[in-house]
Amino acid sequence: MVDAGDNFRSPRAYLRDEEASATIEFVLWLPIVLLILLLIVDASMLFMSRSQAIRILQDTNRLYSTGQFTGETLDEKLAKAEAYALSRLQPMSPSATADTSESLNRVVRTVATLETGEISQIGFLGVVIDRRMTVVAEHRVEF
Repeated sequence: MVDAGDNFRSPRAYLRDEEASATIEFVLWLPIVLLILLLIVDASMLFMSRSQAIRILQDTNRLYSTGQFTGETLDEKLAKAEAYALSRLQPMSPSATADTSESLNRVVRTVATLETGEISQIGFLGVVIDRRMTVVAEHRVEF
């Protein structure tokens, strides 16, 4: 049987004891490690959203270049392309903008702007990077 007197230690013995030193180091390093992990998650979300936005713009330009957006005038076709791109971009970033144009050499170009604060889940990268992400895609008109 254990005697109750065995659990009592003198203050000097307590100060010399180093059994909890690993716990103290862990507590000191934990916020830094968590911050790094959160930055990685934030950056991953931004890179994934950028890839999705590029794919959306490429799809929009491909549909435009094959004549899928119909209209009486060029402006109506471009407006339908912009509306299509926005309908797919706004679930990622509600304040997203898209601008589609066709150049004289028959190349359709769509430029989208997304707010990084709406995309990132944590928001740590907002201090370091620009608040807006611009994505551009071009495609030669085929019809």
